[in-house]
Amino acid sequence: MDRHGVLTGLRRTVAKERYWRDTKRRLARNEWSGEYWYEQDGVRIVPCRRCPKFDAQREICRVPFGTPLRKCVVAATEAHLRATKGLKALELGYGSRSFAKHVIEASGGSWTGIEPGIIGEGPRQIGTGGHGHAGDIPFPDETFDIAFGNQSFEHWEEGHHLQTDKPGYRECLAEVWRVLKPGGVVYLDAPMHLHGHEMFIAGDVERILGLFDATLWSDVVAEKWRYDHVPLPPYPTPATDLGSWQTAVKTYDAAVLEEIKRRGTVWLLTVTATKRPA
Repeated sequence: MDRHGVLTGLRRTVAKERYWRDTKRRLARNEWSGEYWYEQDGVRIVPCRRCPKFDAQREICRVPFGTPLRKCVVAATEAHLRATKGLKALELGYGSRSFAKHVIEASGGSWTGIEPGIIGEGPRQIGTGGHGHAGDIPFPDETFDIAFGNQSFEHWEEGHHLQTDKPGYRECLAEVWRVLKPGGVVYLDAPMHLHGHEMFIAGDVERILGLFDATLWSDVVAEKWRYDHVPLPPYPTPATDLGSWQTAVKTYDAAVLEEIKRRGTVWLLTVTATKRPA
């Protein structure tokens, strides 16, 4: 990497760390109090131009790091997890460094995480992280106020090489329902037209929402972030992800996928739902 590339990388790292450090003060400003979406066919559309992170003067996103999709994940995480003071939150697949954990703790909540990629035991107590999967959560019934996943939902049914079994989506959501307290909330986000299960690659919102059993969940709300991206540019599916489509997609017409490749843009779906009592 040349000197310019090194300097650019350092600036991005500094900007990211500064953004993380400023989280508590930023949340206190309550920038998400207004209505930043519009309704279309029963789904909320969060257009870039109305998102609180949009800088209209410079026509850029104020999240200073990450791909266009990652910027939306950061924004949506703040919007949905900012009010977790005093709540017990479970993250389903937290990777190596969780921004959501940072948001929850800055808000005064308690974070616990499970990650299928970690070898070893699951977390033994609230406030720690360890091995686990959405289909096999190592906690008793009615433990958490909220359960959430950032960019893990699209991979649940793929399982992980450390798992001996691969539970399906309905099994996973039933397990999430089990560990939530009555009235608890699940929050999930996933990229459309990127990778994972074929319904996420195809952007099939109807099929995804159909996973939420009406006997278990109420108040199911879907949002499309960056679906209406103007004046920001589209975000075409990267070639590295396009390479996975051939093996992942089994039931959608090839012509539909070719049209997505030609004209589509990667965007973020978020879903929230409330646990119904047994």
